[in-house]
Amino acid sequence: MPARSSPEPPVRVKPTEPEPVALPSYRRPTRETPRSGPSLVSLTLLITAPAVFAVAVLRPRSSR
Repeated sequence: MPARSSPEPPVRVKPTEPEPVALPSYRRPTRETPRSGPSLVSLTLLITAPAVFAVAVLRPRSSR
């Protein structure tokens, strides 16, 4: 079996300098306009408060 010679190392090519790229200027994202009507907290209380009150009033009382 003939002896193998070591393979030649690959020739390295120096990478070229990347071209500078202009970055877009910073702009604040546009805010969505707040929706009209009651806030989420007010709407939640408007729906849940009467239900909680009805449960308290209609709960059966213990009779002695």
